[in-house]
Amino acid sequence: MQAVILAAGKGTRLRPLTNDIPKPLIRVGGKPIIEYTLSALPKEIDEAFIVIGYKGDVVRGYLGNEFVRENGEPIRLSYIEQEEQNGTGHALLAARPHLNKGLFLLLNSDDLYHPEDLGNAVSKKGPAVLVRRSESPERFGVCLVNREGCIQEILEKRENPPTDLVNIGAYVLHHDIFIIEAPILPNGELNLAEQVGNWAKTRPVYAVEARFWQPINNLEELEIAEKILTASNI
Repeated sequence: MQAVILAAGKGTRLRPLTNDIPKPLIRVGGKPIIEYTLSALPKEIDEAFIVIGYKGDVVRGYLGNEFVRENGEPIRLSYIEQEEQNGTGHALLAARPHLNKGLFLLLNSDDLYHPEDLGNAVSKKGPAVLVRRSESPERFGVCLVNREGCIQEILEKRENPPTDLVNIGAYVLHHDIFIIEAPILPNGELNLAEQVGNWAKTRPVYAVEARFWQPINNLEELEIAEKILTASNI
């Protein structure tokens, strides 16, 4: 199974740390964030495409063409240049020519995920979105879920969101996602989350509740991640 890992952003909210290195290579708990991402990939993943942009050559130079899991099994790594960072939907479009026709995993390179959560999403053997309860859902996209446990709609950053169940940026998608165009945000970026939400209106997309998730969008969240990793074995 293939994975797409989004690693093109400039990480402006983590400056000055990102002045010299790309966000995925910022160290937390003793190693770069993206190493946790790769280590968390389910056993089904044998190939990963890393979408790079800002200081992408540094990411490529650090990781090389292979990542070896703790059990010794390798994951092939390839790189896709996103020359202009026009949003997550644009990053997915850049990956399109490289993807097989079936299911694939897509996730952020700068969030911490639990391996069991990603494994549970993949085990559905169908499209899925990882979700989690949040005390500040207005900061994220929220997911409306129907009685069957499937995504009904994804609403991006509403001031008074109707639920606290947020989209955490990890998806099991099918190549059919490209039938649905990504909505354009006011800033001109293509929005993947709303694309997935619109896609979910045409076919079942499971909502899989995660046991753990730690975004790293700013210096405060980086400090929180450091404390979590110091106290755990994620």
